[in-house]
Amino acid sequence: MLFAGLYNFHLARRILADRFKQNKKIKNMMKLSILSAYFCLLASSVFSQIGFAPEVKRVAVFKNGYAFTYREGETPISGGWASATNAPTGVLGTIWGYSTSPNVRVSQLIASETERREAVRVANLTEILLANESARIRFIDSNNSNIVYEGTYQIIGRNRLNLIRTAEEDDAVQADSLIIALKTASGTMMFPVNSLRNIEIIGVPKLDKTRLVKENRLLMKVDGAKDDEPMNLGIAALERGIRWIPAYRVEVKGAPIKEVKLELEAMLINELTDLKNTEVNFVVGVPHFLFQEQISPLSLNTAFAGVSGYFQTGAGSSRRDAYSNAIMSQVASTADDSFVTDGAPTVTGEEQTDSFAAEQLYLYKTDGINLKKGERASLRLFSLTVPASEVFEWTLNDAPNAQTRYMNSGGDYSNQQTLVTDLSSKIWYGLRLKNQTGMPWTTAPALAFREWKPLGQDMLTFTPVGGENILRVTPATEIVGTHILEEKSRVKMPLKYGGSVLDFDLVTVEGSIKLRNIKKEAVELVLTRSVVGEVIEAGDGGKITKEGLNLQSFNPNSIVKWNLNLPSGAKEIRYSYKIYVRR
Repeated sequence: MLFAGLYNFHLARRILADRFKQNKKIKNMMKLSILSAYFCLLASSVFSQIGFAPEVKRVAVFKNGYAFTYREGETPISGGWASATNAPTGVLGTIWGYSTSPNVRVSQLIASETERREAVRVANLTEILLANESARIRFIDSNNSNIVYEGTYQIIGRNRLNLIRTAEEDDAVQADSLIIALKTASGTMMFPVNSLRNIEIIGVPKLDKTRLVKENRLLMKVDGAKDDEPMNLGIAALERGIRWIPAYRVEVKGAPIKEVKLELEAMLINELTDLKNTEVNFVVGVPHFLFQEQISPLSLNTAFAGVSGYFQTGAGSSRRDAYSNAIMSQVASTADDSFVTDGAPTVTGEEQTDSFAAEQLYLYKTDGINLKKGERASLRLFSLTVPASEVFEWTLNDAPNAQTRYMNSGGDYSNQQTLVTDLSSKIWYGLRLKNQTGMPWTTAPALAFREWKPLGQDMLTFTPVGGENILRVTPATEIVGTHILEEKSRVKMPLKYGGSVLDFDLVTVEGSIKLRNIKKEAVELVLTRSVVGEVIEAGDGGKITKEGLNLQSFNPNSIVKWNLNLPSGAKEIRYSYKIYVRR
């Protein structure tokens, strides 16, 4: 009896424990179901709410095709969330949400792809028949044009469902092997769609079809906002698809020239989105975005906007392509040490947009820009008078492969004259411009003219505030020159090169530059000789400098620069340098 009682007690205890566990599981499952239903309801309410389409209110446009956009719009908040429909295709690490209202912030972004249906116009007969299925129709058959058929119809065929799906996704569908099942008073008749003629849909026909559209949405978690309260939210991102191309107009005035009117225009190319009353800031400087080629996961798209040739950044091999790449970026140039000491500009009628600096960048600001996607516009950023003077320029460069030829065995210095490029034979007439505008000048093509007469076009490279630059205008005809190289000595000398001792010749070269000024008056001439080797001596006050990373190499890159006041008549300038030529 005792054992039986104990057994029954333990059995009852186990039964109660099992029932308790089952009840606990049921309660946990009920809690989980309720929680899942809550999240599903929350997600459903967020994803089903009408999305707002923020527009670009402010944009900073770079010359390389990238732009930092600020898209803003007003939308009610639902459950602490808002949904933006036109999410930007941004660079990795540059997309963030913000609010312009105090004490309200965007704390989370969720990227998603949703589907919606929209009505569009039908494109052909097949789509009309699909849109009006079950309507009453009247037509004749191409195989028997003497009888008019009338009744309600259905469309049948193996590819019917595919066509309906295609009609939702694409622009147009084709009939293929579809059949019309026409219901008449006596029965049902079958006609190939391609045989129908003179079709009349009785009543008011449907001329629209439903198309399934996929769109990217960016859900924004908004903290500090009440439900149904309209809030102004924004999305910032670095995108590609807008760029600007600068161009200068240089108007020459007076004789002798002491000042010019310099005008900068921005050609704005928009392949990103419509701009509506947008503040556009044109950036001058060298932007650095390490991941600019990598799209953010929040974008969902797989490619940036901007597919035309204006957004291609591949380096070209020609001088024209090199200039194009320079315009897309920023090319720095060293200003000359001397400058014009004329007084302040005197020409009136000057214009200038608002501008400001941001660390190492400079921005020209314009307001109220309206430009649709695919359009281009030209905007004047400033028109100012700057000090200027006439100058002639001659640059003599060694060929790019000179260093390599000297260091290869079997070098023959007797052919050194072939290392001077053809471009060096040109003496240029140009304008020395001094930047007293208070803003840097970006790299851009510049067209010089006097009154209505064009003088020439070349590249005005980057010029900082207070700096100077020479703008080439046209090849000179009244200043001519020749350049002759002569070997003066050659000494055999073993040198350690590449871990081995090799035989070199130390060659001393003398250069002779002969100039002739045909004009009656003296002119200013900037003469530059860029040579591979170490310059020993330069007459007439030539300034000797070295450039490059390896200034202590056997043959450094040396530059001699003369700022000459060249009188009428002839003049000769001599210089000498030494180079190591491998045997």
